[in-house]
Amino acid sequence: MKSNNNFTTHSQDHLIFPDAVFRYDDPLNQRDQMYKDLNKKSGIYCWFNKLNLKFYIGSSLNLINRINDYYQVQYYKDKENVTIVKALVKYGMANFKLLILETTTKDETLVREQNYLDKFKPEYNILTLANSSLGHKHSLETKELMKQKALGRKHSLEVRKRMSDNRKGENSNFFGKKHTEENLEKLRKYARNRVNDPRPGFPMEVLDLETNISTVYKSMREVARNLKTHLSTLLKRERNETKKPFRGRYIISIKRS
Repeated sequence: MKSNNNFTTHSQDHLIFPDAVFRYDDPLNQRDQMYKDLNKKSGIYCWFNKLNLKFYIGSSLNLINRINDYYQVQYYKDKENVTIVKALVKYGMANFKLLILETTTKDETLVREQNYLDKFKPEYNILTLANSSLGHKHSLETKELMKQKALGRKHSLEVRKRMSDNRKGENSNFFGKKHTEENLEKLRKYARNRVNDPRPGFPMEVLDLETNISTVYKSMREVARNLKTHLSTLLKRERNETKKPFRGRYIISIKRS
């Protein structure tokens, strides 16, 4: 694929990434061109600081949607503790170049990102595993912030209605099932006397690769409910140390303290 760069001299980003397929020297004013170049493409991108030559490498199954996040005010509020976000705020986007290192198929995106992380060890990347929080330990303060943000997250009425509809009828875990009166009374008694969850689980973070939204859940059981899968399936993935995204879409990380 032909690069769209207009440089006549080799800058540092050319020397480090000579084969980048797209380069945006002025990302603040090149969004229209980005959309033409990147719409419906998956691949690896890089934010390159023109002042100190530090850079960040990331990937997405939908590049244009991922890049658009960096132009949203709310994204900077939600990700204020992320290193690349701090750098973009400190230096300003005008002092960064955006490089698309390569476009990929959806199946190879994470593998290709991992190759770049292993080879270049970019200073703005805190995590060493592509698109995952595995191997990274948050501070207690950060964990508490993540917990509070998750607990305080509010969905729109439209989203809540869709979530409710998705749990009705045949989608309900209790579809076609009936409790006996004896069991119902046991459940009522348990609910009346319950103060705390009798089996608290480990906090878990789920990263949706299609939306790039990360959500923290209080337990694996809660993750299973929200992803509409069996707890045993997630336990098996943990035992086998499965790295492949769940259903090709979700990166699931256990937050053990």
